[in-house]
Amino acid sequence: MKNDPSIEIKEDEIICKCFQVTESTIRSHISKKNIAQVEGVTSICEAGGNCGSCHMLIQLFIDQNKHQKLLESIPESKISKSNIIKLSVKKLFPY
Repeated sequence: MKNDPSIEIKEDEIICKCFQVTESTIRSHISKKNIAQVEGVTSICEAGGNCGSCHMLIQLFIDQNKHQKLLESIPESKISKSNIIKLSVKKLFPY
């Protein structure tokens, strides 16, 4: 099952205008280093380190990465809409 982002952004659009950091750069760092917070992205590539207007998009990319990793960890036989919702909620909000 492929996870298509619900928000369409032109490929390689500049997300952080202050530091001219593109979507592909941000997503690559998030995926490769399994970053879980905006500050982690900022420390690696400066995105989000000035005005903060890109924080919502960076957080969206982090959340999408978490969701994708979760989907990849679930055996195909257990993937159904209700199971995905239950497992996503438990994994993202374990408390």
